[in-house]
Amino acid sequence: MSPIRYPDPESIDEITAHYLLSTPWTLGPMLYGFRFDGEAIHAGCAAVDLTGDRGADEPNPIHLRAAQLRTELGPETFGFGFVFPVFADQLADRPENRHIPEQVRRAARQLPGVGDLIVAVVMDATGRQWWAVADRNLIELDPVRIRVAATPPDQWQLPGTLDASLWTAALALDETNHPHLLRLGRAPRPNT
Repeated sequence: MSPIRYPDPESIDEITAHYLLSTPWTLGPMLYGFRFDGEAIHAGCAAVDLTGDRGADEPNPIHLRAAQLRTELGPETFGFGFVFPVFADQLADRPENRHIPEQVRRAARQLPGVGDLIVAVVMDATGRQWWAVADRNLIELDPVRIRVAATPPDQWQLPGTLDASLWTAALALDETNHPHLLRLGRAPRPNT
């Protein structure tokens, strides 16, 4: 198997804040896969249908699309990006909104006003995260950017938010992470 190569963090930050946020938000949630060949970053994308309830025997739609993108891009795929809308009423502190990641809430507090948002995130196989959040109606303004450093596998905890599927799909790109991910699968899950 070919080793995964990673571009510099600044390139991933730019992809998150500019390339991914330029996706028309009306397309719905979009998943991106990324591969770096040492010179250029290659990307693939796929729409993800998150509507409706999923049965226990049905595959996770993010994991399903991530597997398809990895097949398309090859085993050197270094991470996945996700672009999705967050509507203003989903930022309210209510139980039905617990799937909204804290990074989105933190970024929303830094934006002028509280409107509908476009969120882009890239997570790589090391666990690093790059977030960019922009007001849907003020997309020309610079987005709020948040970076999250990787944590050691013995400190991993499955998030109780919508980014959990993206995080596990990205970590699964590196085979050395598989035993740690299996441990998470057996761990008690947070209340979601």
